[in-house]
Amino acid sequence: MTIRITKSNQTGFSSVPGDEINEVTINLQNYLPTVFEETSFSIDLTFDGKYSSGVGGGFTYLSATNNTSSFNWSSVGLTYTKISASVARISGPVISPFSDQYYRFVLPDLSLQVLPRDTTVPFFSLERYHMPSPVSIMKTYTINVTIPADPIDGGTETTETVSLYQWVHWSYSTAVAAIASVRSRGLK
Repeated sequence: MTIRITKSNQTGFSSVPGDEINEVTINLQNYLPTVFEETSFSIDLTFDGKYSSGVGGGFTYLSATNNTSSFNWSSVGLTYTKISASVARISGPVISPFSDQYYRFVLPDLSLQVLPRDTTVPFFSLERYHMPSPVSIMKTYTINVTIPADPIDGGTETTETVSLYQWVHWSYSTAVAAIASVRSRGLK
């Protein structure tokens, strides 16, 4: 028994040159389209149990009876919405995916301090922006999917954890806009 994932209602995705997803050949159903950091997107995922029909190597599909997620979606800026027992929506922009991307500020006492770009600490100026390296990262999200018992062999329904993968790329234009925004908030 396995789970089939069907993607629909995809918005906010754009072609990314050198997209790593094109190099993945195994289990593409578990890969969400690639995004640039802080670019809003939305995608609906439909989950079905996939069962051998026992006839000529074919398969039978039955809709999932539940889907849940204990993954901390807000930690990456995303929202997980259960639309129905077999459909979930993932939406939002992936926020701050790169741990080595930082902003260093000159504070009023002339010390230097690394702070988040949306800091409320008073500062004179942005002294340094450090872009991430590498400039792409694969994120992993998890969803628990409950599927019905096998229609031929019987048994009981089962809950399986599905891992979803998504490449997120650093965005030059997002970095430039963030730097301009930070610089405009410095003390005059």
